[in-house]
Amino acid sequence: MPLSQNITHMDLPRLVAAAVLLGALRPLLCHSAGDAKSLHPVVLVPGYAANQLEAQLTAAYEPPTPVCGARKGKGWFRLWPINHTAMDDPRQATCFTDQMSVVYDAVADDYGNPAGVVTRVPFFASTRGLIGWDPVVRQLEAVGYRDGESLFGAPYDFRYSVAPSGHPSAEGARYFAALARLIERASSLNEGRPVVLVPHSLGCALAYQFLLSQPLAWRRRFVKRVVFVAAALGGFAEGMDILATGMDLGLPNLARPSRIRLGRSQQSALWRLPTPMVFGDRPLVVANNTTYTANDIVEFLEAIGFPEGVRPYVTRVLPMWEALPEPMVPVTSIIGVGVSTPETFVYGEEGFVGAPEVVYGDGDGDINMVSLEAIEKEWSGVEGQVLKVLRLPGVHHSDFFSVGFALKKVVDEILNASRTAKLCPKTDMQVPVGEKILKGQVL
Repeated sequence: MPLSQNITHMDLPRLVAAAVLLGALRPLLCHSAGDAKSLHPVVLVPGYAANQLEAQLTAAYEPPTPVCGARKGKGWFRLWPINHTAMDDPRQATCFTDQMSVVYDAVADDYGNPAGVVTRVPFFASTRGLIGWDPVVRQLEAVGYRDGESLFGAPYDFRYSVAPSGHPSAEGARYFAALARLIERASSLNEGRPVVLVPHSLGCALAYQFLLSQPLAWRRRFVKRVVFVAAALGGFAEGMDILATGMDLGLPNLARPSRIRLGRSQQSALWRLPTPMVFGDRPLVVANNTTYTANDIVEFLEAIGFPEGVRPYVTRVLPMWEALPEPMVPVTSIIGVGVSTPETFVYGEEGFVGAPEVVYGDGDGDINMVSLEAIEKEWSGVEGQVLKVLRLPGVHHSDFFSVGFALKKVVDEILNASRTAKLCPKTDMQVPVGEKILKGQVL
């Protein structure tokens, strides 16, 4: 029967009454789930090397070569991402290594730039400075999100991390304070709605420690849900190999001393190490007839010739990862599985100088399964902790925003968390007078 006939034969008084009721309820209805005005604000926290860094060189800078001092006194320049064409010149690679490195001051018990190198993070509060997030940003903008209004980026200096209570961490503390202000402001700009926090990779570890640093009442007021993407809250095996052999950050033919300096100097390097709580006695590195587990990190650091890493590891890293207390805000954890992932590094007769043989296991290509599943193991079934885990077969750690079905899953989870559809009391609440759209700032 045609719809028009159905209406014709309906009880007219009942139809009128229903229309009156719907009209009366309309002011009480929140925006529908598909209405951009009802979406909760979203804050994106990138992973390692996934946002821009800028630097300038002051008169105090002592360059390792004359070429490296060419920019002294000439203002800000882009430090990261690197200009690969320029880096074909080995002299420029030396400059980059020197200016990108971080120095641990044992007296001050904190990390900082080399003397004369000043750095900053551009586009804080905006997504413009993020690297690799464009597909996510475009899809969120397609449903009504706007940069600086309801969609925000929280980039940071990924060379640094934070430290436990009692230990200074100037850069990390500054970032946590800025992130708290950003979340509060994002909520204020969106009628007081709490944010959906979306960190990736190293950003997950940083966002997790940030949440633990905030009072529970603050978390519940300002964070609607955290969508962890590829969280490694227990470190990963390759973090040990990076310390042993260094990293090149994409630079071609980088000399071993430069690789070692890049791999070891940064504060965040020690955060990559597998934690005893998660990895236990699993064999991770074998060298010179010695097997190293997550319980042998001190001995490992000494064996690779990095004794200066022992103190910050023992006092600044281990205490933060001895346990994984639940954050007590709703969590979604999206992980890749079924990808061949380095699990054990076996060094030959040359010791840590030579290239190791690698034994592979399950994970996302970078992060081992035991670390990816740590959230589920520790928080599943905990009273008051809402947890959802999504496993994406075959998705590599770096492909969540580039592989079609993985990108869709990530965006779907963000939107599922950010939508509201319920009856609400009538309110005239607006963005407070004086509030402005957040533009990109410098951190």
